[in-house]
Amino acid sequence: MISFLELERTQTLITFKYKPDGEVTKSFLKDDTFFRGIRGPVGSGKSVACSIEVFRRALQQEKSADGKRKSRWAIIRNTNPQLRTTTIKTWLDWFPEEDWGRFQWSVPYTHRITKSDLDLEVIFLALDRPEDVKKLLSLELTGIWINEAREIPKSIIDACTMRVGRYPSMRDGGPTWTGVIADTNAPEEDHWWAIMAGDVPVPDHISREEALMLVKPDNWSFYTQPSAMLEKKENGITIAYEPTDNAENKSNLTENIILILLEVKLKVGLMFMF
Repeated sequence: MISFLELERTQTLITFKYKPDGEVTKSFLKDDTFFRGIRGPVGSGKSVACSIEVFRRALQQEKSADGKRKSRWAIIRNTNPQLRTTTIKTWLDWFPEEDWGRFQWSVPYTHRITKSDLDLEVIFLALDRPEDVKKLLSLELTGIWINEAREIPKSIIDACTMRVGRYPSMRDGGPTWTGVIADTNAPEEDHWWAIMAGDVPVPDHISREEALMLVKPDNWSFYTQPSAMLEKKENGITIAYEPTDNAENKSNLTENIILILLEVKLKVGLMFMF
């Protein structure tokens, strides 16, 4: 069972438990928009939600003539070390090999999940490997998850939108849903995400041609999770951070982790101040 994401197709005999902790995360997962981005603080459950969304859409795929629900996704990250130590780690935390099949550790990293009538192929790519970028631009995919999108140039985002909707082929019924999902921590103010989400106006230094490329299409949606911390200031200087009551994913964070995050944030803030 996938908690609030109850599937109608009970003949797909797969037991799975996940409950999103937060209204923004729930809204993000319920949205069918072609491009969806979710932005939030560290530890807010963004990457887990995107992992679950890949799996959920695969379960919702209509069967092909052979009785299989076929999907092919790419999951991309900026560098190979980040891909291996964070993105793939999160994925395997939820879809361990002993339950969901062998993970191929030779490049391109691939996890093929064949369970009941589900046939899901997930390809993990790093943008610091030229061969991975070349492969991304040639793949025929159902969907793409862009992990930590603030590290990814807009040109790659646009290229991703042109590689989805191609699998399964129309001969096999085509994809039931297709699109791109993305997650990120807070980007810089002049980043394409902040501009397209409407958080900031288009900077003056951007050319008219570039500005037109940053107009948000109607089939793009951006979600922002509430801040996990509030600044405590004295004489205009931040002296502490305090946890907020409306942060998402709090039920999955221990008190020690929250305290560590608070300490790191304060130290980083003081470092840039002085």
